[in-house]
Amino acid sequence: MKKYPTRYRLQLAAILAVFGLVSCEKIIDISIPDKERKIVVNGLISPNHQVRVNLSRSLSVLENDSLISITGGDVSLFHGTDLIGKFQEETGGYYSLPDFKPQVGQTYRLTASYDGLNPVEANAILPPLVPIVSVDTATLIGEWGQQELRLSVKFNDPAGVHNVYGFGVDVTYKEFDYGTMTYTGKKLSHPSYIFGNSDKFLKDESTNFEGKLFFEDLLFDGLMKTVEFGITDYSFFESDTVWLDVKMEQIDPSYYLYVLSYDAYQQAHGNPFSEPVQVYTNVKGGFGIFSGSSSASFSIITSGMRKFE
Repeated sequence: MKKYPTRYRLQLAAILAVFGLVSCEKIIDISIPDKERKIVVNGLISPNHQVRVNLSRSLSVLENDSLISITGGDVSLFHGTDLIGKFQEETGGYYSLPDFKPQVGQTYRLTASYDGLNPVEANAILPPLVPIVSVDTATLIGEWGQQELRLSVKFNDPAGVHNVYGFGVDVTYKEFDYGTMTYTGKKLSHPSYIFGNSDKFLKDESTNFEGKLFFEDLLFDGLMKTVEFGITDYSFFESDTVWLDVKMEQIDPSYYLYVLSYDAYQQAHGNPFSEPVQVYTNVKGGFGIFSGSSSASFSIITSGMRKFE
């Protein structure tokens, strides 16, 4: 019998192994356990806004990301064991309690139920107010020639208390008609996007969520603190006068944990090399967040930053 050199025998074995793997290909159906659906609650209450929450149903890993709103739910608010009231259903899964104004320093309990799903409950704390001491403004020219309004906000952090802050700015300006090149006589208002790149503390320690900056007081507990953040001229259009409402919110720590985990989830979403992130929830028996905030504000009237010429 003819013998082949060793290298040919190895090559032949490798080829046969490849064909063997191809011929052994098999499709295996994997059964992924489908956990029970749960109620998802989303609501942030404060004395400055109507009490309003949204209810939806949790999804399985095989469903798309479309929100499934819950209609026909039963939602109630309690202070201790006392029933404050039952929520009125609106549209799109929203429920409101229009005749009630929550009080600063109080804790409220929400319950929600829906046929076919387990009932849930959650507590929201409205922290005591921390007033704004002062607000200073400065107009600067940015790296690319754009005008920036810098706001320096000073406040006195209470000692021995875990405080979480959220900063936002509402901007009001005159509506400009580019057809007639004149003001219409109306005013427009909207929350402005703010950024803290010029402040080392905010750059390192804050989280930007829905246009607001959130941070905690671990590094300045009990001290007078000044933070600086900016607003670009894109918020002001051609208005010669701008009204600013600077808001400093005291946030329930549970909401801050939700913000941090949601931000981490968004950064990991769609990245195959990132570890999965579970978004924080304080809803017992379900998912989502029901939390509270208290807000101090400081109003400023300033000249517009861009003029039509």
